[in-house]
Amino acid sequence: MKESNVDFRLGNIEDLSQSNIKDESIDVVISNCVLNLCSNKEKAFREIWRVLRWGGELYFSDVYSDRRIPLEFQQDKTLWGECLSGALYLEDFRRVMQKIGFLDFRVISKSDITIGNPEIQKLMGPIKFYSITYRAFKIQGIEDKCEDFG
Repeated sequence: MKESNVDFRLGNIEDLSQSNIKDESIDVVISNCVLNLCSNKEKAFREIWRVLRWGGELYFSDVYSDRRIPLEFQQDKTLWGECLSGALYLEDFRRVMQKIGFLDFRVISKSDITIGNPEIQKLMGPIKFYSITYRAFKIQGIEDKCEDFG
């Protein structure tokens, strides 16, 4: 039987060096509803970029919003627990990904998030939330947007 090439590490996604993860040593990073709980999302994405090998992939699902979450909501512990106050505004997400170097990221699935609690729904007002699964690749030599040349 061959040895497994899978390794699980416990740590803080904003500082993967604490888990002794070296630069460009990982083929795939998988995350499910972790990044919206990060206090510094750009730092978390930078750490993922740092540890991924060239050609590596970030496969992740998280909570996003159609506008920035107001500061008072970002500091609400109940809304953090509901994974709403940490939702990343879609355009800020796009900007962070491009700034870091993830020029090729693709939506795998997207669905609306329904808030079942009427009090929280009223509090959040017109903010729409989505669950989106992305694949992002650490690759070079591409343009900032894939185009269809027929």
